Amino acid sequence: MKHKLRSFLIVPAFILVTTLSGAALAQDHSNHTGNQGQCKGCTGQGEMKGQMKGQMKGMMGQGEGQMQNMQTIHALFDQHDKITRTVKNTETGVETLTESDDPKVQALIAEHAWAMQKLLENKQPIRQWDPLFAELFKHADKIKLQITKTPKGVKVVETSSDAYVVKLMQAHAQGVSEFVKEGMPSMHKTHELPGVKKEEKAFLGRGDGITTCPVTGEPINKDFSAEINGRTVYFCCASCRDAAKKTPELYLKQ
Repeated sequence: MKHKLRSFLIVPAFILVTTLSGAALAQDHSNHTGNQGQCKGCTGQGEMKGQMKGQMKGMMGQGEGQMQNMQTIHALFDQHDKITRTVKNTETGVETLTESDDPKVQALIAEHAWAMQKLLENKQPIRQWDPLFAELFKHADKIKLQITKTPKGVKVVETSSDAYVVKLMQAHAQGVSEFVKEGMPSMHKTHELPGVKKEEKAFLGRGDGITTCPVTGEPINKDFSAEINGRTVYFCCASCRDAAKKTPELYLKQ
């Protein structure tokens, strides 16, 4: 009973102290603005708010940038049959030439290349569930990337003085070529690190089909759904929906 009474008394007291402190600060603010134009406390608060706004704006900008990049990647997967790609391994890295006869696809290729360069520079990883991509971004500061626009796409030269990173870049280039060859169905595949034998996996699902796509693990788009195994399953795109309908046992648990 004493404990309850003490708590009952403390809460109003705390509210009263807080209210009085706020009133005192307001009065202090009034005095300072009247005498000096602006008080130090208000200046500090303004600076803090400015910093918080800047941080929030930066985080929102990064999120929007990554979302735009994912939309570009999806568009490239959907039109993979319009893309040609060659890969040349060098002693210090890899050279790739990615092109298309379609002007719209050419623009997407260039957009994605520049976006990837920015992601590497800022160490903002994508496909973190994929061992190869996660490891590549971990060593991003050891990669030098040069992009050259070509009449039909881009030429990318990646180099590193680290022998291990060279192997990572070359493995990544082969993985991207696999994406170009197979399209969206290959997006769910993981890529093991160089020298590591990949284990066969019977189940490849990444999401629950309710909030995340079963094929890629990305947020779902309710425009793309299918009735599978007696329930409605949602996907991020039409290609993932078609892949799951074709082999549902690979992506959906019974």
